[in-house]
Amino acid sequence: MDKILLLPGDGIGPSLTTSAREIIEAAADGIELLESDIGASAYDRTASMLPHETLDLFNECSTALCGPLDLGPIGWNPRKDPLNMLRVQLDLYAVFNSFRTLSEDLGHPGIDASLWYCSPVPGKDIVETEDLGGVTLTKYVRKASYSRMMAKAMSVAELQRKRKVACITSDTFPESSSMFEECFGDIFGTGEFELSSEPVHRWAAFVTRDPSEYETIVCVDLFGKTAGGILAGLTGGNHISPSAYVGDEFFLSVSTAPREPVDPAYVNPTSMIIGGSMALSSMGRAREAEAVMGALCEAYRSGDRTPDMGGSLTTDQFTESVIRRI
Repeated sequence: MDKILLLPGDGIGPSLTTSAREIIEAAADGIELLESDIGASAYDRTASMLPHETLDLFNECSTALCGPLDLGPIGWNPRKDPLNMLRVQLDLYAVFNSFRTLSEDLGHPGIDASLWYCSPVPGKDIVETEDLGGVTLTKYVRKASYSRMMAKAMSVAELQRKRKVACITSDTFPESSSMFEECFGDIFGTGEFELSSEPVHRWAAFVTRDPSEYETIVCVDLFGKTAGGILAGLTGGNHISPSAYVGDEFFLSVSTAPREPVDPAYVNPTSMIIGGSMALSSMGRAREAEAVMGALCEAYRSGDRTPDMGGSLTTDQFTESVIRRI
């Protein structure tokens, strides 16, 4: 039986997780949903932000959904961030974002794009050293990391039948960008894809004008989050766009938190729902994944929304609306 590990996280995380659980159960048969702790909630219970029992469950579940984490109250440190620890221990070397226009009044119509970039680990791939005059930034770029990420991106593009692939680089760092483009040509230059390559500032100008031209985007990691922010803004907002960390064996989707505090009864679970659809797709359940996304889009287009998106539904009511449409 397929298994998905649910990690509610902190704050609004349990509300998001409950919504995702109910929708996945409605969309897909034969999936066991397990649950464990992570973040400040785990620390309160076990004195660890990433308990051993949570790590052990990854031996059973290669796919996981995680809610937002709030590590500030317990002294956040990038080396002790549980998500960074998972990225290292599970070898989650790529970041994968999926952006789709849920309703035309929320963004540019017709967007259905995938964004990929490498997943650098603070303190390992990126090191900041403070000295008397300022801070020295050291970033180590591995060609093998580029190749692995792009190979994973290509396999997903093939499954999704997305033939347009854009390579986004930076003219600020010409040597590493040249290596990035070389890897891009080696991986995607099979003749099966329609390729383009441009620096990030030119891509930003083009994508805001006609984002529907982009299907798969492979970006240098220093600008991956920036590119993701642009695409999120074009499709409804950052708080409804999860990030997935991907490796050869594991898939971990992490939901985003809203910018402002929200009543837990009215929290928008869209980010976790999209993450659930991505998880189903990663498990080879494309039909169920598309059923979730189709139902989500139908709910938005009908006006069934939480207050942050112009509606009046509670989290439970919104979840029920999506389930009715599956």
